[in-house]
Amino acid sequence: MHNLKEAKDFAERVANIYVDYPRLERIYDMLSSMRCLGEFNGRTESQSNLFIIGQSGVGKTKMIKKYTEMNKGYVKIDDAVEYDIKPVVYLELPNPFTILELYQSIIRALGAPQIAYRPSIGDVKRQAFTLLEKQQVEMLILDEMDYVLNSRYIKLQEAMDAIKHIGNVAKVSLVCIGTPPVDNLRKLNFQYFRRFPKIELERFNKMDDEFCIFLNSLEKQINPVEYIGLGDLDTQLPQLFYSMSKGVVSIITRTIQEAYRLLGVFDKDFDDISKAKLNVDTIYTAYKNIVGDIDMNEFEKAIYLN
Repeated sequence: MHNLKEAKDFAERVANIYVDYPRLERIYDMLSSMRCLGEFNGRTESQSNLFIIGQSGVGKTKMIKKYTEMNKGYVKIDDAVEYDIKPVVYLELPNPFTILELYQSIIRALGAPQIAYRPSIGDVKRQAFTLLEKQQVEMLILDEMDYVLNSRYIKLQEAMDAIKHIGNVAKVSLVCIGTPPVDNLRKLNFQYFRRFPKIELERFNKMDDEFCIFLNSLEKQINPVEYIGLGDLDTQLPQLFYSMSKGVVSIITRTIQEAYRLLGVFDKDFDDISKAKLNVDTIYTAYKNIVGDIDMNEFEKAIYLN
């Protein structure tokens, strides 16, 4: 069945795999709740904040970027001046982390040009706070909080004070994202602990109905020409994927993408999706390409250590 457009559409679906499942939907609901309260109290009170914590590979960054895309801004014209309104702003923290680079990262995330000369912290703070106000930012998402922990240039208390200060002055909700060790930042003092509650985005800890539902949803999204049975226990595929990934979402999605690459789905002349049929051998070869010569004992130790 040769159809170049259909084949290209299928390749795009595979390349852009993203599945909402109950754990993600719960976090989305919390984020929307934070913004809703700010809208109705006029942002006159301290805004709600959140730490999202999870092991590497569970999909934190992909999830939060998706939320940002779901809440795109718009252009507002006021007295013939255009303002790029951005209710939700995502940025990756600078590495190495410094206060100056933090504010410059905010300015970049807001799409503004950098100050031409070598600025002081005061210069970039004023520019960042002006932009946050003008662009009506409600939520600032700070990814890779681990960079704060690893910084040699600033004390942890100073870093958290600077982050809290942004929320206080700009009246924005702060969402901080990182791996389990960043939870220590919340515990530096009671004020942080109180003002920055946490939610964990975990891997699938067991091969259960939720895991199978996730795999079924994934298959539904890519919409293959023939039934695969990714979440069907009778096919043994859920058992295989759990054994290989230990429930880490990124390993599952990348394995499927690599398997389809091996089947030629991303080739420029690929035009027959009926030939793109997954089988156990292709899946396992793809998995090995993704993880390399992994020692499963070490892999499991690393997972359970976190």
